[in-house]
Amino acid sequence: MNLLEKFNKIPKRYKTEIINLINNEENILLSPSEEKLIFNHSAESMERFEYNSLSELLEHGNFTKDEWVLIDSNFKLDCENVLHTDAQFYRTKNHLFNSENIDFFPFGDEQISELKSHKRNKLFLSYNGYPNQSRIMLLHELDKRNLLQYGLVSLLRKPTDVDFENLRDKIDSTDIWGKGGEYFESAPHLLDVYEDLSDGHSFKSLNKNYYSNNVVHHSLDFPYEHILDTFFTVVPETKYFTIEDSANLIFTTEKTYKAVATQPFIILGRPGILSHLHDIGFKTFPNMFDESYDEIEDNVERFNHIINQVEEMCNKGYDYVRELYLESFNNVLYNQQIFIDRKNDSYEDKFNNLIKDI
Repeated sequence: MNLLEKFNKIPKRYKTEIINLINNEENILLSPSEEKLIFNHSAESMERFEYNSLSELLEHGNFTKDEWVLIDSNFKLDCENVLHTDAQFYRTKNHLFNSENIDFFPFGDEQISELKSHKRNKLFLSYNGYPNQSRIMLLHELDKRNLLQYGLVSLLRKPTDVDFENLRDKIDSTDIWGKGGEYFESAPHLLDVYEDLSDGHSFKSLNKNYYSNNVVHHSLDFPYEHILDTFFTVVPETKYFTIEDSANLIFTTEKTYKAVATQPFIILGRPGILSHLHDIGFKTFPNMFDESYDEIEDNVERFNHIINQVEEMCNKGYDYVRELYLESFNNVLYNQQIFIDRKNDSYEDKFNNLIKDI
């Protein structure tokens, strides 16, 4: 009996929980040597407590630690039996070069000239997708501080009572965090998608569909006009809050990599995310932003540091932000060159090389 057969004999309640942690039973496979079971979680990022749950569930199924390995995109998950790969970088890179809807990457000479000279209507861009807790905080503060007027800012649906309750569970605050606020009440606010009312209120890309079963998935398509009309991106990453002892855990998604490839940026995410980008070769924008926020572990303190900088940029005005943008532009081109240098890198080759000796 091989390990995959052994896994299929695990009691159903344990097996179901394991599959839920890994997202899909298809992500469970035998290693090339067939001596280990691979749990491929490379498209996502696992918290330490989730890893501990997986380990305990496998112990209930009579698996020892030398019989399995987890592949994950959290480069700071320094647990036993974990290998790391940056699936989201490859996903974004491949789309930038191969999508029929993106014809502006990398920037050509004409685009560089246009980006440097074009008169913007806004200062910043922020694609927020669905309202998770940190995005509710961000949008509430942008609204409260009258900063939405300076940005192209999206939100795909109005937050629910459950969304606000989940935020209150994250932080102890008397702030209502936007409940009843005009911006949330008037949602959705759409930029890179439109709502097709003839098709069950589903969302569609400006260029093509990117949804199934009326659920919007991450949009890797985005219009050049948004880059042309703003100077920097406020990235609302998927994971923001530090929990347990996981302040140093990192998950970098397409939200960050889209910004890295096109504009200066500030990231509403976990502490250490800028350090991770530096580690893999990218440049960030310390001449535009005080990037010490990357070292702040307290969730509220880090948030305030970030939102205060966005406010400061907006208050200093167009000419100030434009000057910093022009000073920063070579860093954007430097980051694009990293994508270019890795254009032909294959995620499949990377993954197969990662597991070849297992």
